[in-house]
Amino acid sequence: MRDPHAPAPPVASACPTCRARAEEGSLFCARCGAFLRGDGKTPDGLNMPLVQLLSEIAHLQRDLLRQFRQGHILQARQFERALQAQAQQLEKTLAHTAQQTQSSEQRLQFWQRLTAGLAAFAGLVLVATQLAG
Repeated sequence: MRDPHAPAPPVASACPTCRARAEEGSLFCARCGAFLRGDGKTPDGLNMPLVQLLSEIAHLQRDLLRQFRQGHILQARQFERALQAQAQQLEKTLAHTAQQTQSSEQRLQFWQRLTAGLAAFAGLVLVATQLAG
């Protein structure tokens, strides 16, 4: 039988609930909050001094805050990359549209010159037929 005042056995390297890596000496899993000591029915945390329990809770809160901040940083990076990708796609689209517009303008100018030339030719033919007639 185990002495209730004896130190607790070393913590396993993984949480029995979520299998997250557990730091040695932790009472709770930093990922899911499960007790890491005891048989699961009566956690050893009930026999721990209040200061140690509060210290463990503060440690978990720091870890959660760090993970929260890292999540925000990651989201900001992902958002920035998405904006850059959209800007590059927009630049490509605008360049393609500018090329299409320039080609359309060139075709329009060609047709305008051709139409003006045909109109002048038709005018000459009309004048020639009236003079001949």
